Amino acid sequence: MSATGAAPTPAAATGTCSRCESPIEEGDLRCSICSLPTPPPPAEAPGTVRAQVLRCNECAAAIAFSAEHQAPRCGFCGATMRIEQPTDPIEVAQVRLPFTVQREAATAALQHWLGKRGWFAPKDLQSQATVDSLQPLCWAAWVVNATADVSWAADSNEGSLSSAWAPHSGEVALAFNNIAVPASRGLTATECSKLTPHYDLATAVPVGATIEGEPPAMVESFDAQRSAARVLVQQAIEASAVEKLSAGYIPGTSYRNIHVSCLLRRQTTARVALPAWVLAYRYRGTPFRAVIHGQRPDVVIGESPTDMTKVALVVLGICAVIAAIIAIAVLAGR
Repeated sequence: MSATGAAPTPAAATGTCSRCESPIEEGDLRCSICSLPTPPPPAEAPGTVRAQVLRCNECAAAIAFSAEHQAPRCGFCGATMRIEQPTDPIEVAQVRLPFTVQREAATAALQHWLGKRGWFAPKDLQSQATVDSLQPLCWAAWVVNATADVSWAADSNEGSLSSAWAPHSGEVALAFNNIAVPASRGLTATECSKLTPHYDLATAVPVGATIEGEPPAMVESFDAQRSAARVLVQQAIEASAVEKLSAGYIPGTSYRNIHVSCLLRRQTTARVALPAWVLAYRYRGTPFRAVIHGQRPDVVIGESPTDMTKVALVVLGICAVIAAIIAIAVLAGR
């Protein structure tokens, strides 16, 4: 999942790994490349107050605690939140992407999306759906830039002769730019993957920047250190490697069974907060959720009701066709 635009400035390095010499960023508990534990941080002075976060009781999303928010309901799922004081340090976003979709545009985008849900949706969905809440939220993500030695194997139509496929393999050094790795608990992996490609990283501003006309949004905190999310980062880089290899490194014009192994050589990370409107709506008393991209109103992901009467009609129609086929077969066999 890659976002577009220039990459935000990565976190400042606090040193290098004593084993692989990769940069160690602030808050890293282990080297992000080789997993060597980093030196323990200096002991806290007596009376040091740790940062507090608001933790959702349902989806476990976290946002930085502030007195003016008191203990609000979770903007991601609507459940109540509790104050939590984590033992380990909590990463925070360095930059955020501003909202370019205003509240009115987000509401209109939902109405348009509801009207395009297809034949199985209730006919009156667009007119009968009512909005319960519409929250501007910035969800947490790492934006990774890395270099890696990639070993690959795949089947290709190149050199296949009389067979349909022929095996190929090789090694190549690749650079990976702007790989967005979700660190959100408030949004699902599917929602994040559909939102990510449409963000413009070139618009990044400091996380505390104030922009006239922009809605005030809560910023989600990171629940894991970058080095603790090595598996997620590795999976994202491997998925990007498959795309890059398919774009010209594998001989031939069609491929299958692409397998890659990536040996990371260098990695830098920026902590970014990405804008989205999280919307709760009801249809005939039943709640549903939709997520609208904070920079692209045409990108809407969500849940919608199904008209079970239409489903039943389709099932009955299929059963009638099957029964007719059986009856014809029986008559023909006589």
